[in-house]
Amino acid sequence: MSRPESSIKASICIARFAHNLYFEEVIHCLHEEELDYYTNLQVEKRKNSFLMGRFCAKKAIQLYTDIGDDRKIIIRRGVFQQPVVTMPSYSNIQVSITHCNDMGAALAFSEEHAMGIDIEKISGESTAIESVLTEKERNLIKTLYLNPNVALYLMWTAKEALSKILKTGFTTPPQVFEINRIDIQSDYVSSEYTNFSQFRATSFQAGHYMISIVHPKRTLMDVHTLKHLISKTQAISSFHC
Repeated sequence: MSRPESSIKASICIARFAHNLYFEEVIHCLHEEELDYYTNLQVEKRKNSFLMGRFCAKKAIQLYTDIGDDRKIIIRRGVFQQPVVTMPSYSNIQVSITHCNDMGAALAFSEEHAMGIDIEKISGESTAIESVLTEKERNLIKTLYLNPNVALYLMWTAKEALSKILKTGFTTPPQVFEINRIDIQSDYVSSEYTNFSQFRATSFQAGHYMISIVHPKRTLMDVHTLKHLISKTQAISSFHC
């Protein structure tokens, strides 16, 4: 990524777990503390999402740093369930994690440059999303040359990703993250917020998934490369980083 005064480093891992076998193959990446938590989970879906998130997060952190053993990386949960990275020799690495169905992704970055990521599968079930829109957002959708259902998921992921930067999740009402501007570009859609003008969401569709990455407003991203990577991940039948 680039800013007017400098370049910015971040790392991303995108994975597709097409079969339960892949979950079993990545248990080895867990630290003893994480393995204990994983073992005590009772619901299979929750166990799988935990593994997917930790795998993606650790691979993204490994790409960002020079740590070779992913078991030396511990990702704990903060009071709002936000990921908290603990590892030797580094103190300011943060990670944003997302997963949906069999797709997972994570961003590793410095605390100096806040980021958040969210991914959702676009489906016809969007009533819950529509119910949390503000009147301004409903009117904004009507002006866009986008499928209204796609626009709903775009807004939802942009809000979710911002909530991860703020480390609140949706314990804060989604309306606080109101979107007041959307610009459609050739490769992506750019969104801005009513109450958080210092951030911008870069969103794009990859197959049936909507992905939003929120970052400081003056930061520019290579969206074309990201879209290509995610499209490859959807096409393969195993996890990929």
